[in-house]
Amino acid sequence: MDRTHVQMLLASAGYYAGAIDGIAGPETMTAVEITEAHAGDGSGGWSTARRLVAAGQRVLNAQGFEAGAVDGWDGHNTGEALTAWLSAQAGVSAEVDRAPITETTWPADIPRQGNCAAYYGSPGPDVQRQLTYIQLPFSLRLDWNLSQTVQRIRVHEKAAQQLYAALVAVHEHYGIDRMQDLGIDRFAGCYNHRRMRGGSSWSMHAYGCAIDFYAGPNALRMGCPEALFCGPDYQAFLDIMEAHQWLPAIRLWGGDAMHFQRATL
Repeated sequence: MDRTHVQMLLASAGYYAGAIDGIAGPETMTAVEITEAHAGDGSGGWSTARRLVAAGQRVLNAQGFEAGAVDGWDGHNTGEALTAWLSAQAGVSAEVDRAPITETTWPADIPRQGNCAAYYGSPGPDVQRQLTYIQLPFSLRLDWNLSQTVQRIRVHEKAAQQLYAALVAVHEHYGIDRMQDLGIDRFAGCYNHRRMRGGSSWSMHAYGCAIDFYAGPNALRMGCPEALFCGPDYQAFLDIMEAHQWLPAIRLWGGDAMHFQRATL
């Protein structure tokens, strides 16, 4: 999300009437301050860059494009929400083709996406009651803020054991230094109550059965060989996750290489 996008979003909300020039001048910042006053979240003390992104996130969320938490970080959820908004403004579809690319027979105890509500519960309070935390014996970096680390991941209790075992096995295989070199330690989100990016169904994240890593070079609309995780250094990572029933999207529908889910198509 650049400054031009922020101005476009602020203008669409009626907060800004200046030129779309990408310059965060007084008129732009006054519009940002209006969103901050409405939110009352103390973000006025953030850096200018974060304040601008946060203003854009507020507008996206208010208009139903689900940018996620208003944190001022331009992560992949914000980026995909912006893509959907820009596509809507242009009158074109942002939908993503998730047709299966493989005839693989998966273990019977992994639910299909269409059966996730029956298996994991209905997104919202029903799923939230069944969420738990796994505590990793090592730290992951936040993909959108590499100075911050996490060891706890919130996930559905029916998928927690498998995720913990998968990530511990990845750590044992690569070691933390190699994980950091490859970006495998860049945690990009797990549970998130939202709709599917590029679609209208509930996201697997809304069931607590999906996790993302290193979003930038493994983007939603990026397939092989462009996606980083298609490279040879990452095949053991994909194999380990799959062996623990966390299936790589790049092997399910050929895109969204950042994404792993405990659900088949």
